[in-house]
Amino acid sequence: MPKKSGSLKSGKIPGPNDVHQSQGIHVYLFWTKEGERYLSHTSGDVTAEELCIAGAEAVGITPLCHVLFALYNPKTNCWYSPNHVFSPDEKSSEVVHYCMRFYFQNWHGLNEKEPTVSRYTLKSDTDHTGSPLLDMTSLEYLFAQAKHKFVHYVEEPQSEEENNRFKNESLGMAVLHLSHLAMQQKCTLQEVAGKIGFQNCIPRTFAENISRDNFLTKIRIRRVFTEFVQTFQQHTVEKGQLGAHEIMYKYISTLENLVPSFGTETFSVTHLQLREDGEESSSYSSVNQSDDISKDYFRAPLTHEIMVSGIKGIQWRMLKTQKAEENSYHRRGYVNMKTSKQSVSNPPDKWTSFCDFREITHIAITEANVCISTQNNHSM
Repeated sequence: MPKKSGSLKSGKIPGPNDVHQSQGIHVYLFWTKEGERYLSHTSGDVTAEELCIAGAEAVGITPLCHVLFALYNPKTNCWYSPNHVFSPDEKSSEVVHYCMRFYFQNWHGLNEKEPTVSRYTLKSDTDHTGSPLLDMTSLEYLFAQAKHKFVHYVEEPQSEEENNRFKNESLGMAVLHLSHLAMQQKCTLQEVAGKIGFQNCIPRTFAENISRDNFLTKIRIRRVFTEFVQTFQQHTVEKGQLGAHEIMYKYISTLENLVPSFGTETFSVTHLQLREDGEESSSYSSVNQSDDISKDYFRAPLTHEIMVSGIKGIQWRMLKTQKAEENSYHRRGYVNMKTSKQSVSNPPDKWTSFCDFREITHIAITEANVCISTQNNHSM
């Protein structure tokens, strides 16, 4: 709990994207048993870890799943490390989100093309009863977080073929969203759909485009959605084929397929060096030698991307175009790589695996420079 627990209080908040006017650090909780909430810390220093513990207690997240969560700032697009210290004063007000950060795709096992992720290793190839990765409370919270992510941050694809699939899947996810609400409110899907328009359950960019479409296009989309609702109500809900938990599984699984980047983090870097065994004596030395690069980080062009995911570990690729934009971690460059004497090349858009997490021996960080070393003496 925060050092000054007396300054930590709970309350309702209009929405996760609304500006909070009162002073302090306000931790937004996407879901609790009583609905959406926030925790406010108004005085005294408090660490991100202490706020996460308070958030876990308010939501009901067990210690087993607590380590998967962290604090996220939607305005700066950064995650806070556990030891980051917040020092609120009378003039400051900051809203952060309590989110599941460390995510493993196909933990639900609905994607037959990918291996199922469980908390413990299966005893044999025929044993498929591994302990589930998430408990029910964490599932409820992840579902609420996924809905927010889908509606507020997912954008339509550019190609026409992918866009058509995206629209159909989005309408299907809206049906799942409303079906879950219908089960909670103990009413029919049609009743909920009549109260809450499907535009509130699809990505904002899609909803905005619908509002600009002509009358006939709007009629066609509404007809398609109405057909989705009727079919799902008659052939799935009324026959009891899906319960509330199964709907959450299906929603998250569909989001993984529709947005492959869901649950991953990507960092743009200005310099990338890959070293193999024997090239240099110490991975720490290369980080210390690159201080001059970190000073020019914000002026240097971006050359590569690093992607981190629970399933595929750490991957890298060349940028197709060098964009002069920063990817920050607490208002600073999270990753900055030293240039290599040997050019690091790879076809644009093609990801190359560097290592899995279990292969990492140590990580050295100096300012904006990060060096990752592995068991086979490779380093990035």
